[in-house]
Amino acid sequence: MAALFGGLRYGGHDFVPNDDVVKICREYPDVLVPLAKIDLWDIPPDPAEARRYADMGVKGFKFIYPYYEYDHDSYLALYEEIEKLGFPVLFHTGDYAPNSADIRYRRPVLKNMHPINLDRIARSFQKLHIIMAHMGTVYFRDLAVNLVKTHRNLYFDLAGSGAFLDVDACRMCEYMRSSILPGDGPQRLICKLVFGSDSYITAPYIQNQALNAYQDLLFRCRMTEEDTHDVLGGTTAGWMGLKLSADTETRHLTTPWDRHQLDGNPVDEAISADPHGVL
Repeated sequence: MAALFGGLRYGGHDFVPNDDVVKICREYPDVLVPLAKIDLWDIPPDPAEARRYADMGVKGFKFIYPYYEYDHDSYLALYEEIEKLGFPVLFHTGDYAPNSADIRYRRPVLKNMHPINLDRIARSFQKLHIIMAHMGTVYFRDLAVNLVKTHRNLYFDLAGSGAFLDVDACRMCEYMRSSILPGDGPQRLICKLVFGSDSYITAPYIQNQALNAYQDLLFRCRMTEEDTHDVLGGTTAGWMGLKLSADTETRHLTTPWDRHQLDGNPVDEAISADPHGVL
């Protein structure tokens, strides 16, 4: 299964409108799940918009390129409504390519999408499932790691045009080691990881590459099959009220890692050195 999102106002470009994403997912309900991207701009968003999308079948929400910082007062009512719905929210954090909208709006883009802005949100809405996309990227990764350890409801992914290759198993184990119990392994905290591919239409192979990389990472971190299943879909499926089939569980729980398990996946497909080259 794949969770799809589109939406408008991604800096200098737009994607497919939310309503069209919902229509597409309705055609393939067994494999596609719709998410909605809601604009966080200079006018306070209407919380009723989240309820409307939920009634249409949307199972989660994405936020990116906000006018103000993510924890601005004008956005809090929207987060509160989504918390009531029980669906997850995905916040882009960290790096973002300069674009034509930057010239027009002159916004502090990286500052507005800094992971520290999620601290207030996680504290204020402790039943809200929050995913920190890209774990802050290399700009803010160390701080992002500690935020994930601090907040029970804050999770992360390593998605981003090949950025999932930036963190190897040794570093991940160190990142996820408990700061309270020095001898404790990473298994408990690494469960805060959820799969994210950042797979673009122009580079669909990233979906399989990311899955391969996550499987290898989890195997090298000595994760159990149950926890591996949760990281690779079980956790987010639970938030969305979805039940993964037994076939899905079996397919994802292959250890040791075997690249050839994914049908049609190129073994040595190159990832662009420029993270924005696939856009």
